[in-house]
Amino acid sequence: MKNIHSMSIEEINKKAKEVRETLIETVSKNGGHLSSNLGIVELTLCLHNVFDFSKDRLLFDVGHQSYVHKLLTGRDKKFSTLRQRGGIGPFTDPKESSADPFISGHAGTALSAGAGIAMASPEKKVVVVIGDASISNGHSLEALNNIGGNKLKNMIVILNDNEMSIGKNVGSLSRFFGKFMVSEKYMSLRDDIKGIIKKIKANKVSNTLERMEFSLKNFFLPLSMLESLGFKFFGVLDGHNPEELLSTLNKIKNMEGPIFIHVKTQKGKGYSYAEQDKEKFHGISPFDMKTGNTNSTVKTYSSIFGSEIVKLGEEDNDIYVICSGMVKGTGLGEFFKKFPTRAIDTGIAEGHAVTFAGGLATQGKKPYVAIYSTFLQRAYSQLIHDISLQNLSVRFIVDRAGIVGEDGKTHNGLYDLSIFLTIPNYTVLAPATSKELVEMLEFSKDFQEGPLMIRIPREVEYNIDKAKKFEFGKWHEIKKGKKNLFIATGSMLKEILDIEDRLKARGIEGTIVNASTLKPLDEKYLLDCVKEYENIFVLEEAYEKNSFGSSIMEFYNERDIDVRIRKIALKEGAIPHGKRSELLEEFGLRGENLIKRIEEKIDAGKK
Repeated sequence: MKNIHSMSIEEINKKAKEVRETLIETVSKNGGHLSSNLGIVELTLCLHNVFDFSKDRLLFDVGHQSYVHKLLTGRDKKFSTLRQRGGIGPFTDPKESSADPFISGHAGTALSAGAGIAMASPEKKVVVVIGDASISNGHSLEALNNIGGNKLKNMIVILNDNEMSIGKNVGSLSRFFGKFMVSEKYMSLRDDIKGIIKKIKANKVSNTLERMEFSLKNFFLPLSMLESLGFKFFGVLDGHNPEELLSTLNKIKNMEGPIFIHVKTQKGKGYSYAEQDKEKFHGISPFDMKTGNTNSTVKTYSSIFGSEIVKLGEEDNDIYVICSGMVKGTGLGEFFKKFPTRAIDTGIAEGHAVTFAGGLATQGKKPYVAIYSTFLQRAYSQLIHDISLQNLSVRFIVDRAGIVGEDGKTHNGLYDLSIFLTIPNYTVLAPATSKELVEMLEFSKDFQEGPLMIRIPREVEYNIDKAKKFEFGKWHEIKKGKKNLFIATGSMLKEILDIEDRLKARGIEGTIVNASTLKPLDEKYLLDCVKEYENIFVLEEAYEKNSFGSSIMEFYNERDIDVRIRKIALKEGAIPHGKRSELLEEFGLRGENLIKRIEEKIDAGKK
């Protein structure tokens, strides 16, 4: 392959076509983030043409738009393994390549990280490519202020503006810029010009005014704001025009900054299905390249929640839903269509979403906050300060809890139980079946005794024949046995039931319990069962420190009850990317490896 630094404009255009073909082919097989990468092809190629990122630094916010960068930094031969166990990762990661200066799975981090790198290494150019959704995140705005204030001369910020965040762009920087359009000075100027036009009565001049308004909006607004923060502003550039990109990048390469470049791109460019449905192809499972279809008809816990919350919303006008940039991902698409005045997408602003819901709750509303577990971590302070201390009845649907699979270590939801079980006043539920999720949602509607968490996995629906109906605070025995007690919560009920026969074949039997209420504990059951079993196993798809199992151990310890508690959970927080089914098995929560963990703990207790 010809060195990227020596490529002509014609060669860059040819390379862009090849890269798009590789992206579409790979993501169609492995799944992944397609739209954002198709939109950033020319920009990434031009950045690598102008800068030497073996010396300079390139950061992406968010790292899901780094696929082209990966192809250009020695990972092209392994790119077919994207998102597979042991293969190329879904986001940037220094452990994968020295060309990735910082890990990037959560939005809003790259500007802060880049600022630190730029200050520590003033001899390097630090380029941060940030999306139009990420830049509206509070973390990003704080960083912009700090970058300008510290006069980081080696910093270049590129806004990749495709007018499309993960979902519909909300609360974006463009809306902030738009305030200028109603300012007193602009309105006075506009009225003066309209007066002139009225006298002239010329359509041509009227069209000129409209073009002038457009130009003001796209030139003076960001220029005014960013220069007041200390940036030199360039743009708006056509992100698919290498000639225009290279001209500007070469011009600013040796210029003192900080510099801000506004680039307009088309999300999904080059693949018609992605152009037509940008949100679907933002993050997509494997699909048919010819039709764009995923052929997936199974119901997930997220979609079941989405269907049920619509039904509850029809019955109760006090129900509101809040999410942070993931309307369809959390199953809320239909609710947003039916009840737009009671559906709020805060954008990538989880802290605001939580406190906003708290405000609703103080006025007698019934807010449901649906956020992925990994992203809700960013609102830890608000969960304590704004919700717990006031004991507000906010309902949290914690989606993608546990192992998520191909999105890897930045997206696994392993800490939510440690968070919610330790913060006072929270009630914590985890449905083991889709039917139980529906029953919990019905229960949650009128729950007014404080904040409530319902934890759901990234899984397809699962049910048990003749399962008992959900009862708040009460655990149910699914199978009765001797010697061992298996207390399973959430997704782990299915896992222990799946290996029950194999355990019996190895001489291990026991009672299997569905513990769907994690907080409060079913204290009566724990006290009644303690003398009946030699071992009590607690199974959960979460990090084992400060876990559900830990709360049961504390319960017995506080009462000086001597009992063997065997925690079956994840021993580490950094679970890599790969298929969810493979990772559950590999880390001992499914199949043969789960059996081995149980056997080892029983054998250890005999020594």
